[in-house]
Amino acid sequence: MEQHPIVGTWALVASEWKRADGKHANPFGEGSVGMLTYDRARFMAAQIMHAERPPMPGGAPTIDQAFASAVPGFLAYFGSYEVDDAEGVVIHTVVASSFPPWVGGEHRRRFRIEGDRLTLSDDLDAADGVAVAASTVWHRVA
Repeated sequence: MEQHPIVGTWALVASEWKRADGKHANPFGEGSVGMLTYDRARFMAAQIMHAERPPMPGGAPTIDQAFASAVPGFLAYFGSYEVDDAEGVVIHTVVASSFPPWVGGEHRRRFRIEGDRLTLSDDLDAADGVAVAASTVWHRVA
């Protein structure tokens, strides 16, 4: 069986969220960093960190302090995935996530691969109900 072109490790290039009302919507900010991996066994993992995530003050934290500061500005999840080439969609089935509401859910992302670039996109609703066209662009790690 031939390996799907999505298989591999991808580094975040850009994250862009366009709100229907024109307001800024990117929760990760400019210069954010991230990695996305799809393996041949159909497992995936994704992590994105805000570029301006503040360091913890005061030296070595306790484990409780570390956990309390772990989530702001950082999103991570892993699980399995399926590719539907006919619809141009990759489906992530989330096993665990730093964002608890995603656990056990499925996320359908439109995908496009052009050379060493992968673009994932989705239509979302912001917390205030405004429609958002979200996309992330990734570059294949050699």
